[in-house]
Amino acid sequence: MLYLVRISAFFEKSSLDELGRMARFRIVDRHLHDLVIETGSDLLKEMRKRKTTFVYSAFRLASASKISKKRYLDSIYAALLKAVKSSGIGKEEVIRLECYDINSREGYSAKDLEVRFGTRLIRDGYTADLSDPERFVYLVLLNGNCYLGEELYNDIGKAALNPLRSYSQLARTSRAEMKMAEAFKAFGIKARGIAIDLGAAPGGWSRFLAGSGFRVLAIDTADLDYDSLNGAGLRVKTVASTKVALKELEGHDIVHLMARAGAPAIRRGEMKADLLSDDMNVDCVSSASIALRYAPLLRRGAPLIMTIKCMTRNAPLYIRQTRRALRPGFSIIGTKALPSNRQEVTLFARKR
Repeated sequence: MLYLVRISAFFEKSSLDELGRMARFRIVDRHLHDLVIETGSDLLKEMRKRKTTFVYSAFRLASASKISKKRYLDSIYAALLKAVKSSGIGKEEVIRLECYDINSREGYSAKDLEVRFGTRLIRDGYTADLSDPERFVYLVLLNGNCYLGEELYNDIGKAALNPLRSYSQLARTSRAEMKMAEAFKAFGIKARGIAIDLGAAPGGWSRFLAGSGFRVLAIDTADLDYDSLNGAGLRVKTVASTKVALKELEGHDIVHLMARAGAPAIRRGEMKADLLSDDMNVDCVSSASIALRYAPLLRRGAPLIMTIKCMTRNAPLYIRQTRRALRPGFSIIGTKALPSNRQEVTLFARKR
């Protein structure tokens, strides 16, 4: 069986080791963090059984064919039509077609190809519709090859429809916000209430949390991007006193406490927060030790979202060190190298 697998490029060795623990495989094609592998195992089943840290996603591929440079569009469509027919998709079934062009560089955007091929499928008697499909058909263009796969739309789920695309809102959203959005999705976080954001500057995580319904105590000695926060319609106030910050939380979306996160001046009993976030740019043990000082200010079961900064590619080492440092106050739920992470891994835990 062929699979398209996305891994963390920076942590390639850890990614391949993790993949090897799930299945014996052979890489047949690749570009950076996108792999096409061949394996005799049901990789999707194995991924459902265990929580992966470095393997982002996997898609089953039904066929592979070489793309003709002279007949570029025609050769791709011929492969697509052949795959649709061989998969037993009836002309009465509604298809959602998506194209992921990884590195073909032929001057056609993925959207161009979707429109062209969707139109041709309709001409050939098939039904294509994005809004209410029954089947999800995807084609992947990689190194002059065309890979195709299909799934029932209900099985694949809306959450998996864009594994290879950049988020459409990337132009108006910081990478920090994307990391937080991915963490909420990956770990199923649904908390609301008061959030403490450690090392908050320039404010991407605070902005996401406030937009998700939290009142945020953002702690950092550096300035936040006030123009961006105000432009998002958020009520923001900057204070230097802890007591003033706690009072102002009632009337603002974000209260920026200009103080060092490493020296919390909030006493036990003065507040009970519902989430703690930590994206401080310090080594993982120091970051975990600081987060641990805030544990008494959290409600029991409150989530901790923390980025583990990795000085080398040996991510398992930093994950072990961080878990050990957090153990007195938090139960670790999982770790994940998210698509928007670079030389870092995101950890999710809950207050004991």
